[in-house]
Amino acid sequence: MSAPLIFTHYGYADYLGRALRVAKSSNPGMRIFLLGDSANRRCAGSHAIHVPFESLAGGAKELEFQRVFRAISGERHRFNKLHGVDTWLRFVFRRWFLIEAFLEREGIEAFWTFDSDTLVLQDLRSRESRFEGYEATTQCKDQCLNGWVGSRALVRGYTQSILDQFSDPEYLELQRERLRVEVGLAFNEMDAFAEFRRREDLKTWHAQRPSNGEIFDDALGIPRGFEPAGERVMGRTLVKRLWTDGRDLFVKRNCGTMLRLVTCNMSWMPDFFWKRLERIVLNGRPGGAMKAVSYAEPRFHRIVRLLREGMWRVRLAGGRLC
Repeated sequence: MSAPLIFTHYGYADYLGRALRVAKSSNPGMRIFLLGDSANRRCAGSHAIHVPFESLAGGAKELEFQRVFRAISGERHRFNKLHGVDTWLRFVFRRWFLIEAFLEREGIEAFWTFDSDTLVLQDLRSRESRFEGYEATTQCKDQCLNGWVGSRALVRGYTQSILDQFSDPEYLELQRERLRVEVGLAFNEMDAFAEFRRREDLKTWHAQRPSNGEIFDDALGIPRGFEPAGERVMGRTLVKRLWTDGRDLFVKRNCGTMLRLVTCNMSWMPDFFWKRLERIVLNGRPGGAMKAVSYAEPRFHRIVRLLREGMWRVRLAGGRLC
């Protein structure tokens, strides 16, 4: 049985349905699953099979995780996710226990998984052979388990390592000491994976490393090593310059090499840019003249955003204009 694509997400997000729609378009014969909750069931539509968290929860390892988990973060760590920092930190660890339960239940070995704010732009099956001899691929600057995962035994080992780390008071105190210095960060699943990889000496491949003229993008908002866009997104986020030939998306290395994106991580990207890329990849045709994709905010979108921000400022000022 071929490797499926697995997303996990809690709560509702406008972009989630777009990500699933694009993934299904580029991988029409692949089984795509969304492990989620009642709030995002409708996002799956006809593009993915929705698997409720509650059908996967309650196993011995997941219950043990719920018992030992502690949110550990620096005093200035802020992350504006649904239900706050503690819920988010619990989820980024817990999702791997839910994935493990799903793999065991369905008898799945190898699989693909990406952050739910990722556009899967190309056929994944034809890229699997690149990772023969590796146990998994990584993203997030080579820090997180993401992309191709070669076996459920690896996930089983990873979740056990998470339990071991949370059950080790000395190790957790080392994390607290680190975060007294790195006050804007938190102990998260990437840290746990780095420790697991170190202990087990895993053989992994950083998926943003070029292969066959392509990369699996860590994030548009991580431009280091690539040609940056001439404009920041909404005046804030520095991003890679993005190109299209009419359908496919490309970025350029600082050395001038153009690379096709197999996946495109859209963290920190606004809704209007999701819509812009979705139109290109679903409706365009490849092979045209190469041109840059604009990050400019549409005028109407900007007006609406500024009005909303103005109303929030009024509310925060207790109803007074400020």
